[in-house]
Amino acid sequence: MSEKYCYNLRHGLSFHQKNIRFCTTLQLGEIISIYEEKPKELALKIQETRRIIKKNLDNKIIPNGCENCRYRIQECYETEKIKRIDLYYWYHCNCGCFYCSYRDETKGEFSDKIKEGNPVIYKTIEELYRLDEIDKNNLFVNFGGGELGVLKEFPKLINLFLKNNVESIWCETSGIRYSKELAKALEKGKAGLSIAICSGSPETYKKIKKRDKYTQVLNNLKKYINAASKCKTNPNNASRVISKYIILQGFNNNVNEIDKWLIDSMNIGIKQVEISMEFCWGIHTKKGEKVEDYNYELFEYTEKRCKQLGLALKKNETSLAIMKEGIY
Repeated sequence: MSEKYCYNLRHGLSFHQKNIRFCTTLQLGEIISIYEEKPKELALKIQETRRIIKKNLDNKIIPNGCENCRYRIQECYETEKIKRIDLYYWYHCNCGCFYCSYRDETKGEFSDKIKEGNPVIYKTIEELYRLDEIDKNNLFVNFGGGELGVLKEFPKLINLFLKNNVESIWCETSGIRYSKELAKALEKGKAGLSIAICSGSPETYKKIKKRDKYTQVLNNLKKYINAASKCKTNPNNASRVISKYIILQGFNNNVNEIDKWLIDSMNIGIKQVEISMEFCWGIHTKKGEKVEDYNYELFEYTEKRCKQLGLALKKNETSLAIMKEGIY
C-alpha cells in the first residue's frame, strides 16, 4: 500500500463534462476515459483501470498528477469497491448567476428547457452495478455541475441509485424546478440538498439569479422539508434540506439581507442554513488579493443570529480555509 493512502483513487469515480476521473476533488488526478467507448466497454475499462491503480498503489507507485496532492492522507478502507460517485458532467442551468464557475462554458445562457446531459453515464453505472464494482451498502453520490432539475436523465439516475440501496445522495440545486424523485429520496432518508438562495427578498434574488423565482424556490424548499420530515428512520432528516447564502459584494453583503434570509428560511421550516463566501468567482477574479473584512463580520453575525433563532449553522469549509489564509 502507498505511504499516503488516497480514498479517491481506491474508491472514487467522477464523471465530468469531458472525461471520467478517479479524483472527486477536481485536482489533476488520473483520466480514465474521454467517453469514446460504449457503456459496457466503458464499464470494463473503469474496472480494469481500477485494478491497475490498486496494484500500483500497493507497490507505492503514485499516478502522475497525484504525487503532491494534499488529499492523499486518508486511512485505508477494507473493500476496494467504488464508494463515491460524483456527477459533474453537464453545464445547462435554469439560473444565470454571475458568479457561476461554468459561466465561461455557458456564456451566461440559461433556460428551463430540459436537456440531456450524457445518457451513456446511466448505462455505464448500471453496468458497473452488474459487474459488482459498486459498494451497494456504502455508496455516496454527489450531484453537481449544472442544474439537476433540467437534466433529462436525473429521475432515472435517482431511481437507479435508490433501487440499489444507495447510502446517501447529495444534490446542489437551484430549487426552481421541483423534483418528485428527489423528494422521494428525501422521504426515504437517502438524500440531502442545498439551495443557494443567497437573498432574503425577491428583488435581491432576481439581481443575483436573473430569475424572478424567489417565492417559487421558497415554496419548493418547503415541499422538500415536508418530504424529508416524513422519513421514519431519521427524526432529524429535515436538517438535510439546507438553505445556503453566498456572500456577494454589492448584492447581499449586509446584515439586513442576511436577517431577512434567516427569517424566511425559519418560517418555511428550515432547520439548518449554510453561510459561504464567494470563492469560485473570487479566486478567478481576485487571485492573490486580501479577503474582504465583511466576510469575517458576516460569518460572525450569522453565527450569532442562528443561535438566537435556534437554527443550525454550517460554515462552508472551503470558505473557512480561504479566510484562515486571508487571501484568495
